[in-house]
Amino acid sequence: MRRTLTTILAPMCLMFAFAQGLSPLRVKGNQLVNKQGQRVLLHGVMDTPNPYFNSYRWGHGCTDEKAPDCIAYFDKIFAAITDKAQGAYCNVFRLHLDPCWTNDPMLQSDGKAQGEADISRFSVERLRKYMDVVYWPIIRKALDRGLYVIVRPPGVCPHHIEVGGEYQRYLLTVWDVVSRHDSIRANSGVVSLELANEPVDVTLSGWRKDSTALRDFFQPVLDKVRKNKFKGIVWIPGSGWQSQYADYARCPIKGKNFGYAVHVYPGWYGASDEHPDHEAFIHQFGVQVPVVKTHPIMVTEIDWSPEVPGKGKLNEFGNYVPANMGSWGTATTSKWGLAFKAVKDYYGNIGMNLTSTDDYVDMPEFLRSGIVRPAFGGEPEACGKACFDWYKE
Repeated sequence: MRRTLTTILAPMCLMFAFAQGLSPLRVKGNQLVNKQGQRVLLHGVMDTPNPYFNSYRWGHGCTDEKAPDCIAYFDKIFAAITDKAQGAYCNVFRLHLDPCWTNDPMLQSDGKAQGEADISRFSVERLRKYMDVVYWPIIRKALDRGLYVIVRPPGVCPHHIEVGGEYQRYLLTVWDVVSRHDSIRANSGVVSLELANEPVDVTLSGWRKDSTALRDFFQPVLDKVRKNKFKGIVWIPGSGWQSQYADYARCPIKGKNFGYAVHVYPGWYGASDEHPDHEAFIHQFGVQVPVVKTHPIMVTEIDWSPEVPGKGKLNEFGNYVPANMGSWGTATTSKWGLAFKAVKDYYGNIGMNLTSTDDYVDMPEFLRSGIVRPAFGGEPEACGKACFDWYKE
């Protein structure tokens, strides 16, 4: 009987999603295209259902009791970022399956990794549970608002990961659960999967460096997803915090309907406010991400805002960067931002997601008054105002 119900309900879910104005996407050459074969560029934001990262706007604690409040908050995010009448034109949302739901609070960490790179408390049972209780309801709310959805796994990669190692086995487990989920499979044309977040150093087993390592690490994960009958787009990450993809040009991933998930921040690819040369940025992006010529690219993290007086911080490379208005990256739209847009326009197949909802829209104001306005007070040199203009364009 369960098989019969699944057979009936899965197509119903699919029809419901597509009825919201979302045409299923597929990869054609180096472009995303819809059912009619028209080119589609995705542009939106990412967020994570975690009280801390949501500024406790829906409460404290990742518990069953707080799940409805969390889901309701995300529906408000989706309402804000799709309100075209007020200038918001997002068409995609990147969802982090935040480990605050999938980690077992009764387990102690083994201490091998820190923060979100620590997978020692991961519970596959909790992942299965919260796919139904939290993650899928959030995805469904996004689809209802006309947003495509990119799903990324819980947490971030440890600094070093290797073929056949613990983290590869972790990703195989995560994506086995997610890609088997009936609603995920039924909506595979509008839900896509990003296989990992910010790998840094990827090697063969025994820490052996080789140009085959990226392929040999992620090919089995892609194969697992396909074996489970997930037919939607899969986004493959690179190394170097998702900035290095040349090894894929040498040792390609095999399969269909996939693209590459890339991260871009000020200072990367040799570009910054001090070095905003458009042609140089275009060239260096092509050197580090040569797969842009053969596959769609989704920049799943990017943000910027101008420098302001205050205490700076160390970036992902351990370099000091000055304080800004609240983004991860420090730069201005008129210099670095326009240089990135030149890259995006030149290649013509690069989508983008701002690193946080709060990079795009002023959520406190929306929650208070229903007014949708760009983040950072509409500062024209910050990514919020720039992306209000770019996404509408």
